[in-house]
Amino acid sequence: MGGDGGSIPTRGELVKQKKEPEKKNRDQDMVGRWQHCAISGHKLVKPIVSCALGRLYNKEAVINHILERASGKSHIKKLSDVVELRLTDNKSFKNEIKADLYIDHYNAPYMCPVLGLEMSGRYRFVYNWACGCAVSERVTIEIPSSTCHKCGKEISAEDNIIINGTEEETATLMTRMKRRKEQQKAERKQNKAVVSTQSTFFG
Repeated sequence: MGGDGGSIPTRGELVKQKKEPEKKNRDQDMVGRWQHCAISGHKLVKPIVSCALGRLYNKEAVINHILERASGKSHIKKLSDVVELRLTDNKSFKNEIKADLYIDHYNAPYMCPVLGLEMSGRYRFVYNWACGCAVSERVTIEIPSSTCHKCGKEISAEDNIIINGTEEETATLMTRMKRRKEQQKAERKQNKAVVSTQSTFFG
């Protein structure tokens, strides 16, 4: 009780009142990151892509972003900076919102192909940069493999990208992304030098 002008609310009631808006904000943040494009804010629809930082985008929004040369997501300058995700449809997903009914934010359109966990934000998910297949993180921990559990392609655990990770994990992914780009740049420079040497030799 309490809050009616005639009684003093208990500590338990105050804590409950404080937790409710906090939970609502967490739910809204989770829905925003797992169900909406990080560029456009629109609902995520296939084809869905992800960058090296684990954020989710509609592919169409990324293409428009690149064509417009927008500066908001400076690490995405070309389509090779994102990977199209290979997602597993959740057959039990119900995309229905009716008035005055409880909305299950954990009901997601996609799921882990191995454990059946829903890709909603409740469980941690990763995808591999080499193939784009998304699975729950538990799979990579409990059933480690050098081949993808979904498509069978050879993969490396170093190429696993945490989807919507913590700030610390995103910072780690940023460092890894920069290191990979520097390595690719060095390889292109080396290949160009080899081609130039061959042209000179056989020219």
